[in-house]
Amino acid sequence: PTFTVCRLARVAHSGMDEHRKSAGGRKFYDLPIEVPSQKEPLKSRVLGESCRTELMGYIYDNVIGKEETFKTPYGRKKVLYCDYTASGKPLKFIEDFVFHEVMPTYGNTHTTTSVTSLQTTLYRDESRAIIRNATNCSEHDAVIFAGNGVTGAVHKLIHALNVDVPPVVFVSHIEHHSNLLPWREIASDIVRIGCTSNGSFDVTDLESKLNCFKSKGRLLIGAFSAASNITGLLTDVDLISSTVHKYGGLVFWDYATAGPYVEIDMNPVLAGEDQQIAYKDAVFISPHKFVGGPQTTGLLLAKKSLFKNEVPSDCGGGSVFYVSRSGHRYLQDIETREEGGTPAILNCIRAGLVFQLKEFVGVQAIMEREIYILKRARDHWKDVHQLVILGSSSAPKLAIFSFVIKCHNGLFLHHNFVCSLLNDLFGIQARGGCACAGPYAQDLLGISEEMAIAYENVLLEDKRLDRTHLRRNEEHSENEMLRPGFSRLNLPYFMTDKDIDFVLEAVKMVAEEGWKLLPQYKLNNETGEWRHHHFNIMQERKWLSWIEYSDDRMSYKKIATLRENDDPVDPDPIRTACDILAAAKLDASKLLVPDQACVFDGEASRLRWFLLPSEAKSLLCDSNPKVKKATVFTPHTYSEESAPEGAIVSLLDGDPSEEAQKVERLKNDVCSSIRRVLDRYGDSEKQLELNVVRDILKDKTVDGYISRYLLCTSSDVTGKFLHVLDELNKLSLATRQCEITSDPVHSDKKKSSPVTKMVPASGNWKLPQKDVWKPFSEAVGEFGMIKNGDKVLVCLSGGKDSLTLLHLIRQYQFYARSSGVDFSFGAVTVDPMSDAYDPSPLIPYLHGLNVPYFFESQDIIGKAESLEQCTSICSFCSRMKRGRIYSTARRHGYNVIALGQHLDDLAESFFMSLFHNGSLRTMKAHYHVKEGDLRVIRPLVYVREKDTRHFAESNKLPVIAENCPACFEAPKERHRMKQLLAQQEIKFPRLFFSLAQALHPLMSLSRTGLRGELIGKLGRQKLGNGDVESDQDSPEE
Repeated sequence: PTFTVCRLARVAHSGMDEHRKSAGGRKFYDLPIEVPSQKEPLKSRVLGESCRTELMGYIYDNVIGKEETFKTPYGRKKVLYCDYTASGKPLKFIEDFVFHEVMPTYGNTHTTTSVTSLQTTLYRDESRAIIRNATNCSEHDAVIFAGNGVTGAVHKLIHALNVDVPPVVFVSHIEHHSNLLPWREIASDIVRIGCTSNGSFDVTDLESKLNCFKSKGRLLIGAFSAASNITGLLTDVDLISSTVHKYGGLVFWDYATAGPYVEIDMNPVLAGEDQQIAYKDAVFISPHKFVGGPQTTGLLLAKKSLFKNEVPSDCGGGSVFYVSRSGHRYLQDIETREEGGTPAILNCIRAGLVFQLKEFVGVQAIMEREIYILKRARDHWKDVHQLVILGSSSAPKLAIFSFVIKCHNGLFLHHNFVCSLLNDLFGIQARGGCACAGPYAQDLLGISEEMAIAYENVLLEDKRLDRTHLRRNEEHSENEMLRPGFSRLNLPYFMTDKDIDFVLEAVKMVAEEGWKLLPQYKLNNETGEWRHHHFNIMQERKWLSWIEYSDDRMSYKKIATLRENDDPVDPDPIRTACDILAAAKLDASKLLVPDQACVFDGEASRLRWFLLPSEAKSLLCDSNPKVKKATVFTPHTYSEESAPEGAIVSLLDGDPSEEAQKVERLKNDVCSSIRRVLDRYGDSEKQLELNVVRDILKDKTVDGYISRYLLCTSSDVTGKFLHVLDELNKLSLATRQCEITSDPVHSDKKKSSPVTKMVPASGNWKLPQKDVWKPFSEAVGEFGMIKNGDKVLVCLSGGKDSLTLLHLIRQYQFYARSSGVDFSFGAVTVDPMSDAYDPSPLIPYLHGLNVPYFFESQDIIGKAESLEQCTSICSFCSRMKRGRIYSTARRHGYNVIALGQHLDDLAESFFMSLFHNGSLRTMKAHYHVKEGDLRVIRPLVYVREKDTRHFAESNKLPVIAENCPACFEAPKERHRMKQLLAQQEIKFPRLFFSLAQALHPLMSLSRTGLRGELIGKLGRQKLGNGDVESDQDSPEE
């Protein structure tokens, strides 16, 4: 096995270990920090519906090649590209930007000492940051440009895992070869998960098979596709990720097909018991499938902990820390180490641009358009009985259509013939074949494993042939035309309704009457291609060899363009096709069409599944037509049970029982009730906009509460919104009154579980561990932070520190009551409306904890960009947030504000103030604001950052990933201080104990305005570094 060979190779090269040393850290460059201009893409822009529609039109108008024409047997046609599932098309405005802005300052990114290399490095780093933000990657995730799409990303991850024992890999029924074959080649045990009766992923089957392997002591990996490249079938990635993690496995997602259309979230935050276990361990993306994506590199997003192998998959220049005559050491930074050699720099930059475009269009707008196109297609094709759309029509999917066309006596039209007709009659660019997903294609076509093996054998070349003496230089079979397949096209969200209707009508015409043109086409048995009998498709072929360098410049031939009146573009291909089909019988009667049936021997004849030109002519012209009568295979038919619109749910297998029908009726009633609730709570003055209410009835919301997909854009999520949540949660609980389970789709038995009454979850509070509780309670008591009757407002950013503080405050509430101290608390979050930070998942989480919660939205980033002078967006943002927090506290009667800075923060701030401002200052533990009506407390001043991180991670708190919106990265000065202190702590383990004692007098100051009394003239000078924070401009955490 390949895995054994790999292990032997590893052993054979083990002697090289003495030359290879452990990895080392190296900093290659320090990028300049600048204030983003007003055109900086970080500004959060919420485009209205009309703007999004115009943007989609702008995209379609800028598709390069959209106006291209070509010559066909039936006249000159305009190209209409419908194969975006295979690869996107370039966009003029993106290519113009690359040409005019990126290329002029292009330089190698292995240095930053010249302006060209520096600017190019800045572009590439920003591209990575755009992708990181768009996919919600955290500090624990690596974003790696990985060469050849998903295929390159999968191979890179397998190399990084460096497994000694072959893993058990669970795959879905829809997998692409790129996410299947690499796992087979390392001798993994491949476990295929079945589907439900409507074709969706069977989570019950997954749990059953995970349970079988959980005690085997082997690495469990789920390798799944987020969407099928054949049917567009969507997978519930969060539910499946949570399921795999419950059994201790890793889950890797292939977003090659889904990436251009759906949200890619590495670290989703869900309400309920699952909370953070819905994260993805790795994601593979093919940006070339995005519109504007040609010439982009593949992407690997992965948890840094997965990179066990310190040897990069592509070792060489750029991946090493140091190389001597006798040994070498690779880099410690994963992203740099795994991108050895000079990268495809422009491809990397272009990848960021297409992600940026997707973010501006918006996933919600894209998916709404996809649903609209699906409905339009189904309505147009519903009466076309010859057209068989593969896959389920009820399961959630993208607007990708794979189909076969039935004709006579159980035969089909060959998929390549169908694509040739779409090309020749209408200019539509579609694809025929199995779309690199053979097992799923066989499922869809109804081909058994026995029949699949029979096809494989008949497609193989006869091995008895003497290749040497016959001088055959190619490997192929004369029966290639027998390979089963289908035709596929997709209708992208930015395509106009006019062109969509044109494609739908064209497919309908080919399905109903396309067989009539078979006599006019010839079949190449060795390739499966169909060509018109008197037309060479490449009459207008272009050649690289036409290029010449004469007269000191490049020149090349151009195809002679005929005058418009001599060879005009067909103005109405639909009408032209009608005329051609009407004359098909007469044209066929004039043609001499040989009987191709004699080409097929016994086994090939038995397996032939498509209509031949000679048989089509017989049907057209003979009174007693000669046509093979055989049904070789029948496409699989899935259950038509529907999920609630927009939801991805696990549906019931088989015919719905009486109990199941009861549940369906209940769900429909609840959906209607939800709409009534939303209508009741809307008003003209302060409209509560609920953009998307979906997944409310998902099986995974076992706690009975509405999931994170309830999105809100109101500036203050209080009062009215909480009433809406209350009512919606009551309604969602109604849908859980009974629960029905079923066996996997291949089982003949159907069972229903007992009726189970669901009750609301009591909350998900976590008991603090000693390492955070003891220093917290010590600080609260020593500084007198919380008193009887206080109303404490916890500032919640969604980071590890503020979430830890929230749970500590809750525990202290019970603890303090025993001492006669009774206080209440709530929480507030200020959303600066940055694309790099989305705290909205905290809304359902806080509601599940039953905590008064105030969600304040303010376009702070946009305001900062509009200022003429803003030396530090970080400081400006902090001051603006602080003002909004004070206002919220006063408005709702809170007198104490709790911030989440810990001992590490205080130490870092002290040294930053010392080094850069010449003053002995740090954050205060407990003080009054200038107005005297509010107290600010920092209960974590004795708690270490490593302990808050451990508490958050061990309890799977819903930590929100945040990249600094000002410059796409953490503040550099604070990071330098963190590194300095970490180095010292290695030498002096009790460093922070000493620092806590030394800083005690400074943190004990009880009011603001003491700065001038305590520091000298130098310290009163204007702050020179934007990363240095005071008590008035420090962030919440």
